[in-house]
Amino acid sequence: MIKFNKKAMQAFNKIPDDVKAKILSNVYCAKCKKMVKIVDFEGSMDHNDLLLKGKCENCSSSVARLIEG
Repeated sequence: MIKFNKKAMQAFNKIPDDVKAKILSNVYCAKCKKMVKIVDFEGSMDHNDLLLKGKCENCSSSVARLIEG
């Protein structure tokens, strides 16, 4: 399930859909040691940056992606 606070949802919705797809499928997993797709993620704001925290699609390890605002 995807959870966002209001400000994070606004920032996420400003990103074009094709760019969102690239961002979500290019998250580094330290356990798999490669780029993976993030699943079951939540979004929050860290100052003006959007922070996505979720799980690796392959091994379910915690992964995160920071999108600079």
